[in-house]
Amino acid sequence: MRVMPYIDLLDGRKLNYIILRSLNIKYLRIKMSARTGLVVIAPNNFKEDQIEKLLTNKLEWITKHLDCFENIHHLLGEFESIPPPLFFNLSAGSESWQVEYRESKSKTVSARTDKIGRILVCGSVKNQKSCLYALKRWLARRAKEVLIPQVEFLAKSTGLQFNRVYIKNQRTRWASCSSYGIISLNSKLLFLSPEQVRYVLIHELCHTLERNHTHRFWMHLRQFEPNADKLHSQMREAWKKIPAWTNQRINSGL
Repeated sequence: MRVMPYIDLLDGRKLNYIILRSLNIKYLRIKMSARTGLVVIAPNNFKEDQIEKLLTNKLEWITKHLDCFENIHHLLGEFESIPPPLFFNLSAGSESWQVEYRESKSKTVSARTDKIGRILVCGSVKNQKSCLYALKRWLARRAKEVLIPQVEFLAKSTGLQFNRVYIKNQRTRWASCSSYGIISLNSKLLFLSPEQVRYVLIHELCHTLERNHTHRFWMHLRQFEPNADKLHSQMREAWKKIPAWTNQRINSGL
């Protein structure tokens, strides 16, 4: 999967950015927002090493704004008017996706994978809400492609058994497991790190042995995931990784 360019911040974090080319400008411009992240608008003849040099000189400014955005990121989902994204990253699979919108005569909106790294949204794309719904449906399909094979692999490697897996756009939970061994996974897990996703999947598989969070449940979980305690603590803040355009509120419960 094609990887978006990134810069190393002063505090050790890595930040992806998107490059938009323009024929109408002579100089590089950079923009940052809590919704779209870091965007570089560059003349067509500018090379990527020139862009990287500019961003390196702006590291302090970028880091300062990023910290401010992260502090308010979770509030953005409370507003109804959220524009559809131009790009987003799915950390679970180290994927970067650009979104292209094409107006057509169709009164509905659909989203499909056009090629690796690009999603094509077609139809009445001036309707932002319809575009967001279409992207959420695409996200659910992508989650099915990515997450279900991971559950099957982990079940085989741990010896734990499940009945079925469903992908949902759950509003308040990352995942759940019924008494019949039916696992429901939130499609927004794709925005989390591979380690966090694995923890959630192992967590739910362990619920096929113990329904509640008993001492025996945590014993099983720690057996299959030695870093369970650390990852469990990380999940309390994991909802901050969810983009505002998904318009969902996620809590730390599993």
